[in-house]
Amino acid sequence: MDFSKGVLFDPGYSKYTVSFSQNIDAAYGVLFSIKSPHQRKFKFQMIYPQLLKLLEHTVSFYLGCLLWATYISESFQNEPKDIIGNDYLGQKVNQEQILFEVNYAMSYFDKLKKDCKYYLNKECKLPDEWLNILNVYKAFLIKNDYLVNAKTTSDIKLPQQIKAVSKKDLNLVLDKIEEVVKTGELKNLFSVINLILD
Repeated sequence: MDFSKGVLFDPGYSKYTVSFSQNIDAAYGVLFSIKSPHQRKFKFQMIYPQLLKLLEHTVSFYLGCLLWATYISESFQNEPKDIIGNDYLGQKVNQEQILFEVNYAMSYFDKLKKDCKYYLNKECKLPDEWLNILNVYKAFLIKNDYLVNAKTTSDIKLPQQIKAVSKKDLNLVLDKIEEVVKTGELKNLFSVINLILD
C-alpha cells in the first residue's frame, strides 16, 4: 500500500461487506413464512450453514477494522498520517445507529444458540473469540467517539484489550490485510488475531 499521501480509512474491506441485520432478517423472514413446524425445522437445517458463514464474515470484518486501526495507529506514531475517506469526520452521529450492527451481531449469538437447540436439537458451539472481537470493536468505537474526530493516525486510540505489537508483527498484519483485500476472504484475518488479541 502507498502511504505517501496518507492512509485510507478503509483499506478495501467495504466492498466485501454486507448488512448483517438485513441478511439475518431476510433469512428469518423466509423461515417464518413456512407454516409447518416440521418444514420450518428442515428449512433451518438448510440455512444454518449460511447463518454461521454470515456471522463469521461479519466478525471477520470487525476483526479487520481492529487490525487496520492497530496497524495505522502504531506504525505512524512518530510521523502521523492524514486519514483519507473518513465519512464520519466532523459529523454528528447517532450512537444507537452507529452501534446498531455490532449490537445486533452480539445479541444474535444467544438467539442462534437457542435456535440450534430448538430447530436442530443440538448445542451450537460458537468460538469465544468471535464475541470477544465484537466487544473489543464496540469498545474501540466508543473510545474513539465513533471516529468523528479521526483526522490523522495519531487520533486513533486503541482499547486496552489490544496488545502492544512489534514492528515485525505490524508488517505481518499489513501483509495479511493486503492479501484479504485482494481475495475478499476476510475470515483469513483470523490467522493473525493472536498478534493483537489474547
